[in-house]
Amino acid sequence: MTLPAAGWFPDPQDATRLRWWDGRTWGEATRVLPTRTEPVRPVVVAPVGPSFSVGTATIRTRPWASDAGGARRLCVVTLVAALAAAASAVVNPLGLLSVVALLAGTVAVVAPRATGRWRVLSRSIAASALVVAVATGAVAVSAQFHLF
Repeated sequence: MTLPAAGWFPDPQDATRLRWWDGRTWGEATRVLPTRTEPVRPVVVAPVGPSFSVGTATIRTRPWASDAGGARRLCVVTLVAALAAAASAVVNPLGLLSVVALLAGTVAVVAPRATGRWRVLSRSIAASALVVAVATGAVAVSAQFHLF
């Protein structure tokens, strides 16, 4: 994170004062916020380096792992995909379990119903189930049609 250059900035603890920022920390020196008697004219200032903004309250974004919407934890569709993929590795008549794992895994990756940090885990498990489902489906198709 790049910090702003040294200078006088509005005091974060007292809005009527300015406080010295040394480029890394707030200093002890303060001064009264100057009062303006003339109208303020905009001044164009060219940036000398990267700057940052602390006020992110106006940005309305929702991270893909947000915890909006209740106390649900792990996605049921993800569990179905993982169980079907695991079962398809053991027994896979006509590749039906692979198809179930593929469908459930795709739904769980595209639209996971998990919340919070469980959403990341849910998508990871669903992606793993997809890999296993493709592999076991290829083996089932190969055995069905005597391809190899």
